[in-house]
Amino acid sequence: MLTIGLLYLALFALAGRMQRHRPVLLDIWQRRSWVAHLELAGWTLLSLSLLSLWLWTDVGMALVAWIGLVPLLGSVLVLGMTYRPAVPRAGVAAAAVLTIAGLLI
Repeated sequence: MLTIGLLYLALFALAGRMQRHRPVLLDIWQRRSWVAHLELAGWTLLSLSLLSLWLWTDVGMALVAWIGLVPLLGSVLVLGMTYRPAVPRAGVAAAAVLTIAGLLI
């Protein structure tokens, strides 16, 4: 749960930093000063997602699972941006809940 939440938040932050995805993902928040820091936050969350999976299993299984989760969550984000822009924004709240639940368990 922790890995899925961190990975979704990382992909959302990296996509939100891109100029062409920013209007769809961030909507009215795209003019804030913290948008410039989304890239650093995205890469940090991406590495934390791999590290969180790595702590629960061995290195090989963690890497295989993480490589499988990246396109799965990326496709959820891309398809959501394409067809229903509210879905990726709602996914941020769900990913935050998953991350907190994963930290508590």
